[in-house]
Order: sequence, then structure tokens, then C-alpha cells
Amino acid sequence: MLVVKPVEHADVPQCIAIRVAGLGSLVIGRPPPYPGYIEEAEAAVRANLDDPDSFVRHLKVVDPDNEDEVMAYAKWELYPNGRSKESLEKLKERMSDKDKGVDQYGALREAAHEYFCTRNGRMGKNPHLLLALLVTAEPHRRKGAGGLLVQWGLEKQKETGLNCYLQASEQGRKLYEHYGFQDIDTVEFDLDKYGLQGVEKMTEMIRYPTKSGRQWDSEKLV
Repeated sequence: MLVVKPVEHADVPQCIAIRVAGLGSLVIGRPPPYPGYIEEAEAAVRANLDDPDSFVRHLKVVDPDNEDEVMAYAKWELYPNGRSKESLEKLKERMSDKDKGVDQYGALREAAHEYFCTRNGRMGKNPHLLLALLVTAEPHRRKGAGGLLVQWGLEKQKETGLNCYLQASEQGRKLYEHYGFQDIDTVEFDLDKYGLQGVEKMTEMIRYPTKSGRQWDSEKLV
């Protein structure tokens, strides 16, 4: 039986490798990592792990018979009182020229920054739980690992009575619908405008608490 556990320092390189393999350096368009991206991403996770007051929970799914291998990785953020005033103000800031200049996809990174910050800022005024990231290693997809990471947050919702919130790619949308998330809106990004190909759809989703705390069948593997 697969289990959810907190990410430890030894897991960080593997978690970021899974994130890059599945989502590149940005979920919208999935551009490749720029120089220094992996080091920055690992440092950010380690900083959360070292902060006893962090609102971020980094989680992994492992098989008890092989706990050295991370099968799936997620980042949940818990805001029982909403985001702080400082955090909300930071979300209003424009992306810096330095951050836009890390590679040739600066315009896409700026568009993604505006998309996520606008929506997280709006939701952040209220208490909520945010699923900020979920990715499963390719060899372990369709084994239920991703669903376990969603269920971790739904158990927190059952405890707290807070709304759960996320922004889903088309690849993840079906999973979240299965667990009772509802669409708020969908935005399309024309990747041809940013030096890539195709159209990326991102859907803002929310799950409201229920009396039972469950709107899903935990016996189904998704």
C-alpha cells in the first residue's frame, strides 16, 4: 500500500527532478529549466523544511518496500487566516526584469506570474488551503499516487472546514474533478505567441467543505 510522508532533505533533489520531468520550469508551456533553476528550486524547498513556522507542506508518496524512491510529489499551502498583508502586497508586484531575463521565455513567465498572482491574491484574502503543485513520476502514473496527495489536503479540509483551491492544467483537471473540485474559470494561453507551440489551458478550481468531508470514492485509483 502506498503512503504519504513529509518530504525530507534527502528527497529534495528527487522531488525537483520529478517536477522538472513533468512540468519543466513552468507549468504553463513547460519550458526547460534555465541555468540555476534547479538550484533555486531545491533551495526554496529546503528553506520551507527548515522553517518550523512555514505554511507550506511538501509531501511525497512512497512504497513502503522502497522508501528511497519518490513516486509523486506535492506542495500544499495552509492559510487558516488567509495570507498575510505582506504576502498579499508581494503578489501585486510586477515580475522583475531580472526574473524575466533568465531565458527566452520571459514574456511567458511574466504572463504566468500575472495569472497565478492575481488568482492567489484574490483567494488569499480568505482562509483556504492551496494545492500549489502536484506531479507524479512517469513510471508511477495511474497507480493512485496523485490521488493520495489530493486526499491529504481533503483530510485537512475535513479538519478545518476551509475551502480547497488550485489552478489545474488540462492533464490534472480530471483528477481534481474526481475529488469534488469545481471549475471557477478557464484561461487559454496561446503558446505560439511565446516561442512555443500549442495552447495551454489553466482552470481555476475550488472544493467546498461538506458535512461528511468526502465527495469522492477513496477506493478508486486515479
